[in-house]
Amino acid sequence: MDIFLRLATAGLIPLAMGIFTAPSPDSSVLMEEMTFTEVRDAIRRGKTTVLIFNGSTEASGQHLALGKHVYRARYLGERIARELGNALVAPVMPFAPTTDEMRFPGTINLSRGTFSRVNEEVADSMMRAGFKYVILMGDHGGNQAPLKALAPKLDAKYRFQGVRVFYSSDAYLKSDREIEAYLMEHGFPVSRHAGVADTSELWAVNAKYVRPDKIVVGGPVPSAGSPLALGAAGVEGDPRKSSQRIGRMFMEWKVKNAVAEIRELIQNSMAHRESSPQR
Repeated sequence: MDIFLRLATAGLIPLAMGIFTAPSPDSSVLMEEMTFTEVRDAIRRGKTTVLIFNGSTEASGQHLALGKHVYRARYLGERIARELGNALVAPVMPFAPTTDEMRFPGTINLSRGTFSRVNEEVADSMMRAGFKYVILMGDHGGNQAPLKALAPKLDAKYRFQGVRVFYSSDAYLKSDREIEAYLMEHGFPVSRHAGVADTSELWAVNAKYVRPDKIVVGGPVPSAGSPLALGAAGVEGDPRKSSQRIGRMFMEWKVKNAVAEIRELIQNSMAHRESSPQR
């Protein structure tokens, strides 16, 4: 009691307690913030899943930063990895195949072949690092088809080495369907690229990436499945009702959907392995 009384008098109890509550060295799940020994030790302790999250650097009207997809992917990747509990996040891939965005300064385009090859080589590096589950993901529409095609090829290549590679789409495709349904049900004006969802989600990540005073109504939104048609403003539809509030809600849906899908992919692969006859 004497010791604690003296510490309290000196105002040192909070400082002493901090010794026991300080974050552990592996508190980060973002590999770019970790040393190689921290990554190695995290894998040894069970973080055997890695998320390879692809973004894009592209124009999205005058009101959204070019790194829109990169910032969102990093935010989502960290949240998803923490929810999974057994995952780390590779540095976000900042470049991707783009289409009509290429007309605007600052957009960086990769061919689909180059994009796939880069993901293939990053996945190979993750396999060599010791990860057992490699998850390919994308926050950008141009990422989805190449990643979906690549994942089974890499899975076939590595599975006999005890490594599985999967494509996870629910943070993007399933979530976007839910978001679109919500916006329609609640009477939001139609929008797509740089629209209400696009703007609100980035706003939720960090307000500094959005220029509210530059939000304008763009051209008409093409029919579902049509290529981007960004007009002069780089915007499809009316994003003026965007908000941080709905952006936070949409990002929560993306995290929840991704975590559920990734867990199911891994659990199904483990169940299949256990049921397969031993050779």
